[in-house]
This record gives sequence, C-alpha cells and structure tokens, in this order.
Amino acid sequence: MIWLSIALLAQSNGDTLRWYDTTHIGYTAVGLTAYMNWAIIIPVDSSLNGRTLHSGRVHIWDSTVYSPGTLRVCLGTMDSPTVVLDSGLFYPTHKGFYEVFFGDTLVIHQGDLIWLWSSLARASWEYPATVDFGPALLDYGDLISLDEGRTWSDLADYGLDYNWVMELILTPEDVEEGAPEPRESLALLPALHGFIISGYIGPARIYDPAGRLILRKEIKDRTRIGPLSPGIYFVVAGGQRARVAVR
Repeated sequence: MIWLSIALLAQSNGDTLRWYDTTHIGYTAVGLTAYMNWAIIIPVDSSLNGRTLHSGRVHIWDSTVYSPGTLRVCLGTMDSPTVVLDSGLFYPTHKGFYEVFFGDTLVIHQGDLIWLWSSLARASWEYPATVDFGPALLDYGDLISLDEGRTWSDLADYGLDYNWVMELILTPEDVEEGAPEPRESLALLPALHGFIISGYIGPARIYDPAGRLILRKEIKDRTRIGPLSPGIYFVVAGGQRARVAVR
C-alpha cells in the first residue's frame, strides 16, 4: 500500500493522471480482436480528493486507423466497472494524441477507483493502442478486454510488460465548476473560433482544455478571446470562475 501511494504520486503530474513513462512512447501492443478495448485505473488518494475531471487523452499509434472510437470513465472494481462518463464517438485521423471530452464533469473522491477505458474498431493489420517501454504497473496501467469490457486482464497474461499511453485531465485547482455568483454578471458568449467575455471589467485568466494558463487579459466589459482550438476553456475573473465550450 505504501508503494502504491508513492507510485500514484509519481504519476500525478499537475492536472493530468497517468501511469505511462512520458519519455518512452512508441511501442505498440498487438491488437488481439476486431475491437480493441484497453484501460488504466487510477486510485484516488487524499491529494486528489474533490478534484474534477473533464476529458482524457489517448495516443493512437497506427496512422492508418480512421475507425471511430469511444472514451469512457468508470468507477468500481475490475470485476464490475460502472460507466459514469461516455464521450460518444471520436474519429482519429492521424497518429498521435487525441484529447476527448466527455460532455460532462465528474468530481472524484478519496478511495475511488477511476477507470479510463478506450475502445476502437480495428482491421486485422491495425494496432491503435500505444504503450510505453514498461515495466507495467499490474492491475492499474495495462488492462485489456477481449469481450467488450465484460472481463479484464493484464497484458502480462499475453507476455507483454507495458503501460497504456493514455491519461485523465483535471480542471485546474483554482477553477470551480458552477454558475457565477449572483452579485456579479460575468457572461461567456460563443464566438467564431473563440468566445466573448461580457459584463465584467478587470483582469482575467484563461486556461486551455488541459488546465494550462494560456492568457492573462484586462477585460473591458466586452472582450473577444481567440482564435482558439475547439475544446473546453476555463475563465477566472475576479471572484468568478466559469467554463465555456469553443467549437
């Protein structure tokens, strides 16, 4: 248990949760069925209690894969994971990382077992799921299912010793979900490739979908922010905190 806590802290990097070695990405696990299902599990310790997750990232290795995939967040044990967030279909178009939004958020609590589960259709010659160089963190970093998520096993059962290259992204710690305070009138209005901040005068901070601060700006009642890539952005303006979707 002591070792697990140390390992978890080592893999909790700011606002992302993962198990893989970020300096070694490139090996690919063999695809065993027509529909790949792979997952990691993150035990929530006291340092993560009360944090909010909103999206995940998964690395697609084979650049020829264009079949739709799904990303899910589950709670529970290996025997009975329960889906609590589902991205719906996303469409990989190239080799690399894909950030996938769930359309909702989840507050995590100490003691939870948080799953990140990815599924992707594949042809017999395609290997979409990326792994690191290992070694695997058994029962947490390298789970695979051959029956659409009904049962799970470790890659070690197939002679492989790697962790899946995927991660969960959390809302920045100083961004709280919820409506603006009634005494103030901050409004975030959609705009082409960005959004407009209205009803507020003063300094504001804008965070990108991965929780990184991308802009500090003085707002003068009605100010356009952009251009921005599609995703969920977070605004901290005075005593107000809010989020907005850019499409």
